[in-house]
Amino acid sequence: MNPNGLYAFYGSLRKGMSNHRRFAKDLIYQHTETIEGYRLHAMRYYPYAVRTGNPANKTVVEVFQIVNPVTAKAIHDLELSVGYHYAEVLIRRAQTGIYLFKNSGPEPLVESGDWVEFFGP
Repeated sequence: MNPNGLYAFYGSLRKGMSNHRRFAKDLIYQHTETIEGYRLHAMRYYPYAVRTGNPANKTVVEVFQIVNPVTAKAIHDLELSVGYHYAEVLIRRAQTGIYLFKNSGPEPLVESGDWVEFFGP
């Protein structure tokens, strides 16, 4: 888990989405970024991102600080339980936690890289 509490969320933890509503009281929005080198795929109700290293692959993330360690652990456990692994990405010179899949599968690509635009709140 991230020692400074910063996390980049691209799916159900973004503002207006289901898991954001669940944890909102402990999430302090910092900023929205488009990160390069990550490709976004759509499963039924949530996406997954994989690191590609290709700057043409872009994913929209919202960076939050999680202010409650119990909430940070609950989100960490939730993400790991459905197949994500924890990684870190440098955003605005800050190490930021992100949950990714190791490999992509046959699921459709989210061409825009923006889950909220693709799926809707």
